[in-house]
Amino acid sequence: MVPNRPIYHITHIRNLPKILNQGGLFSDNSAAQENLTDTDIGMPSIKQRRRTTPVDCGPGGTPADYVPFYFCYRSPMLASINYGNVPTYREGQEPVLYLTSTLTATRNSGLPAVFTEGNAGATFVDFHADDVELCEKLIDWPLMTQKWWNDIPEDPNRASRRQAEYLVHNFFPVSLIASIVVHNERRASEARLILAEHGVTIPVMVYPEWYY
Repeated sequence: MVPNRPIYHITHIRNLPKILNQGGLFSDNSAAQENLTDTDIGMPSIKQRRRTTPVDCGPGGTPADYVPFYFCYRSPMLASINYGNVPTYREGQEPVLYLTSTLTATRNSGLPAVFTEGNAGATFVDFHADDVELCEKLIDWPLMTQKWWNDIPEDPNRASRRQAEYLVHNFFPVSLIASIVVHNERRASEARLILAEHGVTIPVMVYPEWYY
């Protein structure tokens, strides 16, 4: 039996009100057109490449036409945020929250999706139409559970594999968000207040171990 794999989307807590107002997460292209993002935590150079890289399967388009999820927490992207390597963002990892879901819930909803074995904004990346067996075969699931993912001499491709993505075309509804994870109790209180103001019930958990 195939495990029900978790998936993780990261965003700034200031984006949560708009996400709830619009009923879910929109792709980068849609969000840019409608001015739906309050605080962008992405790497500008990679985001630009994601707007031009062709997705040659599934619904097509580019990675910027999809809502991105990782198969892990403590992603290389969050490390870049934590270490101050994103030139347009300087608030660190503490205000970043996780919106979690599962592959099973997403697939059962019928949302079109593709996946990659590495960063969808990389210079060379293969896209695959979502398929349960192929996804189980190609994603490095043991690596997704490791605390550290850095490249090592005997395995110089670990960081790339850790950045594998599950990409949901255009929109991901709030109804499929299973939980919100934050760094500390102060952010949990903030998130719960935002949820209450919007009449939305989603469990909020404090997992500092999901951060650097």
